[in-house]
Amino acid sequence: MTLNKQKFRYISVYFPDYSSFGSEYFFKEFSSKYVELFGSIEFSNSLCRIIKNREPINDLLILKCKLDSVASALVSLYLLNHKSIVVSISGTIRQVKKKSHIFRSNFCESSLSSTKL
Repeated sequence: MTLNKQKFRYISVYFPDYSSFGSEYFFKEFSSKYVELFGSIEFSNSLCRIIKNREPINDLLILKCKLDSVASALVSLYLLNHKSIVVSISGTIRQVKKKSHIFRSNFCESSLSSTKL
């Protein structure tokens, strides 16, 4: 009998108005929306959780979930009552952090240039 390794995906989510809530509050709201839409068994099978960053990036969260439940996680994110942008979805945390860093640098440059005008 061969064992298959579970495949996970990392989802980087940017919140422009992050100061109004914390990561624990976000995950509580996300999990309740996921359970409401797809059921508690599907949520427990998805193994969704928040990855803690070493560097404190307040407006970016990285969510880890199984490959089979990425679509369900995205639907649950979309139906939350918060403004959010899905920055990147990747199979490795290194790639998702790299793409998130590029997004933050480009987004911060564009927001600073638009405020100067």
